[in-house]
Amino acid sequence: MAIITLTSDWQNDDFYIGAIKGLIYSKCKDVRVIDITHKIDSFKYTQAAFVLKNVYAYYPEGTIHIVGINSDPTEEQPAICLKIKKQYFIGSSNGIFSLMFSEKPDEIVKIKESDIIKKSSFPELSMFAETAAILANGGTLSDIGEAYTGNSRHTQFMPVIDEGFITGNVIYVDSYQNIITNISSDIFSQVGKNRNFIITVKSDSYSIKKLSVGYSEVEIGEMLALFNSLDLLEIAMRNGRVAELLDIKVNSPVTIKFK
Repeated sequence: MAIITLTSDWQNDDFYIGAIKGLIYSKCKDVRVIDITHKIDSFKYTQAAFVLKNVYAYYPEGTIHIVGINSDPTEEQPAICLKIKKQYFIGSSNGIFSLMFSEKPDEIVKIKESDIIKKSSFPELSMFAETAAILANGGTLSDIGEAYTGNSRHTQFMPVIDEGFITGNVIYVDSYQNIITNISSDIFSQVGKNRNFIITVKSDSYSIKKLSVGYSEVEIGEMLALFNSLDLLEIAMRNGRVAELLDIKVNSPVTIKFK
């Protein structure tokens, strides 16, 4: 059975999801469509890249991923389909896939456009879902379009490091309003060298001086820091919503000073 996933910023309250699923099921006899999320903030392909980067590896080989973020095709950013890590990804060439993968795809094509497609304001249906159906029915990338050699890339922010500090950024805020940063445990260990430290968020008024293993290690309402399952520094508040409380957004700075 083929698997097709959907990721978008449609927020679950539009007809788009139902239309795409209906088209896929009408064209594919044996397929399963899975919603990864439709709650990406509007137009935030960096957020979508973070979610997909940490999800796709758990799906079986041959899975087809539709990404509906900033999808309107242009000459500079056409609709593309790429094969990498033995899976397929369909979306806009707006740089989202360069945020997910450091290596080059095995194959990448520019999806063919018909006159009907050119008049459509819903490329996720007229192009992406049609493309996914072709792949799910055993088609190849050569059935979808011609090789694409364009290069639209974005680079994820990297922490700034020095002997005595690390300055990172918030790269994701989850549904509990926990803050996930781009500071890995490896960077923390290399710079920290087992020294004491203080983690500062927003201002010196909000700081943490130790790492936790789980949320229950602190009192209710207290802030904590830990390295999560992604091996990234996460800042949370037990039974609280720290990003909302402190008005923390994606790209907000997080600083670690070592003593």
